[in-house]
Amino acid sequence: MSGRLPEGWCETTLAALCSHRSGSSKLIKGKLHAEARPGRYQAFSASGPDVWRDTWEHEGEAIVVSAVGARCGKAFKARGRWSAIANTHVVWPDTRVLDLDYLFLHLDDEGFWAKGGTAQPFVKVRETFARPFPLPPLAEQRRIVAKALAALAEVGAARAGLARAARILRRFRQAVRAAACSGKLTEAWRASGPAPEAATTAEELWGSLRAASRADRDALERDVPASWAVCPFGALVDNHDGRRVPVKSAVRRRRKGPYPYYGASGIIDSIDDYLFDGDYLLVAEDGANLLSRSTAVAFPASGRFWVNNHAHVVQPKAGVVLGYLELSLNSLDLQRHVTGSAQPKLTQAALNGIPLPVPPEEEQAEIVRRAQALFALAAAIERRVVAAAARADRLPRAILARALSGELVPTEAALARAEGRGYEPAGALLGRIRGERADPEAS
Repeated sequence: MSGRLPEGWCETTLAALCSHRSGSSKLIKGKLHAEARPGRYQAFSASGPDVWRDTWEHEGEAIVVSAVGARCGKAFKARGRWSAIANTHVVWPDTRVLDLDYLFLHLDDEGFWAKGGTAQPFVKVRETFARPFPLPPLAEQRRIVAKALAALAEVGAARAGLARAARILRRFRQAVRAAACSGKLTEAWRASGPAPEAATTAEELWGSLRAASRADRDALERDVPASWAVCPFGALVDNHDGRRVPVKSAVRRRRKGPYPYYGASGIIDSIDDYLFDGDYLLVAEDGANLLSRSTAVAFPASGRFWVNNHAHVVQPKAGVVLGYLELSLNSLDLQRHVTGSAQPKLTQAALNGIPLPVPPEEEQAEIVRRAQALFALAAAIERRVVAAAARADRLPRAILARALSGELVPTEAALARAEGRGYEPAGALLGRIRGERADPEAS
């Protein structure tokens, strides 16, 4: 804390307020129990309370700090009977003058600690504890803790709500795709306009490809409008996989240019030449995303671009709208069409055999228009959710900064004046405790 301390506070050091020691170097994490069972006691490693012992070293309350490693400075509260093992440090505050939960607000901040090391960072406890430490009156410490924890709980609830909103938006997009490709999205549109002609052109192509089973076709046809057809994907597109050329990353570094270089999940680089010029649909050929669906498996590519051998390249035939094909593929669970486990793969034959419900061209265009409008609404909401989540992520540090500088609650001095009572400033309490330490009989 810089500047003048709040009224009633004093400046001291943690060395004057706490006792501390390293965790037991004789206790090694890999030699302790990994599971809790009756009769076992919790033990703290540098990762937290994640191992157990048949006996215990300490009893009561303390703070255990991760002393070594990437998360050194992370703190944990220990209560009851417990042990601290190698690569930890244990801190016991003098609770007559320093509240344990208030101390935890300070210590559970990896930036609070002086550190050393690079490949294997470690906390410098003595250096940290020798720094100036602003100490409020004990009653004020407890009110700071209560207020800070309440504010942090509200932030936690808000962050959980924003995470739920993000999940709802993902489900909303998938629901739009499902409605689009089942005819529900344009149900009212069909009812209000002239009866569309059946997609006979696509239906006639069914016989040219027998990759999809008759059962698949029949199942789909029962669930789509009468004016729609059901065709294998390969009957609806021209495939250009033979024109793809993979380029190694080392070569691409020498060939940087203005043209996008596409892989299974989108643009992964740029290059100085192009293989394709026009409007195409790219479909992931391999990768875990075929099953996890963290990003779209089908995505459009327009203009001049290059594609490696990890994405299928197709163009829709006459009467088929590219955006509708994109919606259809991204609405499907591709698991039964994908082969391989270590490296999932959607072969060209499997892709061509996927049966898709196909409305007339005019309805395809209307479906795409409506879906894009809904996706645009979802994107606008998502931008607000992301911005709110970013603000929420910054709030805990801001709350703690205000709490630990005396800005979150009224000072004990101000409350005492308002209530017409006296109070003991932190400096006076600390002086009294020191006196009791020097002369135990005085207490």
